[in-house]
Amino acid sequence: MSNDTPETLPGSYAIVGGGPAGLLVARAMLKRDVPFEIFERHDELGGIWNIEQPGSPMYESCNFISSRDYGGFIGYPMPADYPMYPKWHQMRAYVRAFACDYGIDRYAHTGVAVEHAAPVDGPAGRFWRIRLSDGTTRDFRGVVIATGAQWYPVIPDYPGLDTFAGRAIHSSEYHSTAEFAGRRVLVVGAGNSGVDIVADAAFFADAARLSTRRGYYFFPKFTHGIPTPDLLAGNIPDEELPAELQGKTFEEKLQAVVEGVGDLTNFGLPVPDHAFGQTHPIMNSQVLHALAHGLLEHRPDIANVSGSTVTFADGRAEDYDVIVFATGYDVSVPWLDEGVLRYDNGHPEGVLGAFFEDQPGLYQAGALHFAGNTFSIFDQEAQFIAAEADAVLHGTNAENVRRLRESYRPNLREGADFLDTRRNGNQVHIPALEAAWHALETEYGIPIPRMGDDAFYAGLRVDAATAAG
Repeated sequence: MSNDTPETLPGSYAIVGGGPAGLLVARAMLKRDVPFEIFERHDELGGIWNIEQPGSPMYESCNFISSRDYGGFIGYPMPADYPMYPKWHQMRAYVRAFACDYGIDRYAHTGVAVEHAAPVDGPAGRFWRIRLSDGTTRDFRGVVIATGAQWYPVIPDYPGLDTFAGRAIHSSEYHSTAEFAGRRVLVVGAGNSGVDIVADAAFFADAARLSTRRGYYFFPKFTHGIPTPDLLAGNIPDEELPAELQGKTFEEKLQAVVEGVGDLTNFGLPVPDHAFGQTHPIMNSQVLHALAHGLLEHRPDIANVSGSTVTFADGRAEDYDVIVFATGYDVSVPWLDEGVLRYDNGHPEGVLGAFFEDQPGLYQAGALHFAGNTFSIFDQEAQFIAAEADAVLHGTNAENVRRLRESYRPNLREGADFLDTRRNGNQVHIPALEAAWHALETEYGIPIPRMGDDAFYAGLRVDAATAAG
């Protein structure tokens, strides 16, 4: 295509990234008959679930953090023969099947990276021009950033870390328990990957320690035989709960979970210095088992490193062969010019996790952090993107969409008192998010799908027999 500015505006959108968030934007656009193309730099769709892809943060022991029954795509349940917390390869198969069954894979260019994107103001209006790794340049009406939030690792700058005599890696570089055999392992950080990896170390390393800066709430994955996240999120209908949990408030359900674990100091863990909900709880049954059986011990934050010796904030010093930093990620969009996005705590600042008020035609997907079911909320975030594209191309609900873009700025942290930590960057409060979705529906005429609403995407699958099954 020529680099000359066209006289007419392009009529399709570019989705950058072929993981779950990008695929959900694609399905939302299919529902509204909005043309799009997906550009995925790796050779296959699936995002972080593609363990073989360079830079993937996936590891062999990884399971989905949400449940099989309530964590899947809206209108597309996970297979009933999956375990309650599916393995990574099952999630990869599920995500790819989703793309195939809705025909989304037909619009995907794999092995093609976006190298640069920038807005162009032509005689007909603004559009976006992207340069691709295959040497071509393409014009689109808008661009969706769906490149994920786990590709740019963060490692704190501890004193003396550069002198460490062993292997110091970020959790994104860890893949197999074989890496721990015969070694003394320290895992720093207690996010989802951190507790999975330290559990691997507890069972396969010579010695395993977990270092955290503060105390956290540690919960098992099941309470009274049902998934703890679904219990606390209120996903399970009351009549399907065990009798002792029926009719209980959230606070009473939380109390049941907390009492089931008991005094965290019995596990050698520090007492949390914050109220529940101010940061993510730790959802992992193996860590509690390992702590209770002496396979794992807790340590406070690192004070300094010297050679193979790590000294902790309490003055204790121990030697290690491997340090794994499960210390999170920043979000980066290197194919946009500096200054296009504003960042806070390592994350782009957007509205509703979907658009940027000063960059028309530029969107993001899968950007928010929350204590809820990932895929359904990614889907809900995608609805404004598809609605505005529909308004731009077809004039559908255009006035309401314009009003929302110009004036609606909900506080998605309202009602929460999150800790001021990097981990809580871009964190939102589920009740505030639900209030925003309600406003989109009632004030701006943008329908929002919810888990269990199988009719929302009815008729979109390419194989009617599959849909019927």
